[in-house]
Amino acid sequence: MSNTWIARYCEGWNGPQAEVVGPIDPAEARRRDTMGLPYSVVVSEGTIPRYVLDIAWGQDYLARWNLDDRKRRVSRAVHRRMPDGRLFERKLTQWQYEDTDVDGDPVLARETFDRGLNGVTDVYDRDRSGSSHTRTRETPSEFMRAPVTFGSWTSVLGIDQDLHEAPGPARSSESSLPRPWLPPMPYQAPYLGNLLNEGATVIFEDSSTPVEVQHEYLGLLGLPTGRVVACDPTWGTKVEPFTVAVAPGDYPVVEIQIHQASGGSWAAAGFLLRISYEATATWELALRPGQDVKCLDDGHFYGFGVDAGLGSLMDASTHEALLAYIDGDHYQFHDEVVLRQEFTIPETDLNLFAYGCYLGDGSYPTWIGRDEAGAVTCFLSDMLIVDNGQPNDDDETFEQDW
Repeated sequence: MSNTWIARYCEGWNGPQAEVVGPIDPAEARRRDTMGLPYSVVVSEGTIPRYVLDIAWGQDYLARWNLDDRKRRVSRAVHRRMPDGRLFERKLTQWQYEDTDVDGDPVLARETFDRGLNGVTDVYDRDRSGSSHTRTRETPSEFMRAPVTFGSWTSVLGIDQDLHEAPGPARSSESSLPRPWLPPMPYQAPYLGNLLNEGATVIFEDSSTPVEVQHEYLGLLGLPTGRVVACDPTWGTKVEPFTVAVAPGDYPVVEIQIHQASGGSWAAAGFLLRISYEATATWELALRPGQDVKCLDDGHFYGFGVDAGLGSLMDASTHEALLAYIDGDHYQFHDEVVLRQEFTIPETDLNLFAYGCYLGDGSYPTWIGRDEAGAVTCFLSDMLIVDNGQPNDDDETFEQDW
């Protein structure tokens, strides 16, 4: 005879201590579900916890943890809710335990399936020594699942028996432990507004010291198509333009500098393509086709890749002409271009401005500013040298996927 499946609502599950954190009653959980606020569901087979669901519909987020017979977390499937309500299984991580291993050990071997909406899955394998390798394969369509409503957890758990709701605590209980999870938030850049204002103060991340924002006008950038590309101009591979376009025209390019109070020392914090002089009210991450912020992990962003320490904003037609001009010989471009000065592709009237990236090779986000009416005011390529107020924790953790 099978055991009864029971759902208990709470703030979360403490893996290392194998216990529920902050029990809540079903009515409170339903309220949070409606409001998009975080809560968790611990599903037990009889008295044995088998699954934990972490839910935050405000971020279109549901994560399913599987527990083994010793209550250790053995896998996590992260789902993102799509506009039609279906759940896309964005990522699956599986940890490999040995008999003496405890939950939460960061050295555990793991395998992560990192799925994209573009039909490609990156598979990361990592062993106990920390060495890893990556492979790529296609993403099958079965990782898109039916919508889930409050209380109908069996479909996302894969069980075919009725699920019973446990009553809540007899009285409001205050847990001694904080909620053990937070919904993922893509990289946040609260400093962007200050970067638009000359004389504003921001914090230089390298030294944690206040610095002053100054602007230097570089020239007018032609956008014959209005479709904007951010890229390392020496890359020999085509880069798709952003999904947001503007009216064709010539627009000012501004280098955003941060200066030490003592004078002399400065660095470029960003490069601004100004579309209008209306006040910027909101910011959004610039996306290319197939990118969706719902698929970003905590603190992550979509950016343009840099392999030669250079970046640039340009029109899509300029990018195509540049690829043809370089024709695989990026050393030629390096010899010809002068950073922060206008470069016109020979035998065309297409221009660009190349700049050095302070942190060198890597990936850098571009942000789109909009005014109160929703019109685009600017594109800002961010060099990631301004402190965003978030801790930089490089310590290895159990939850890290690789």
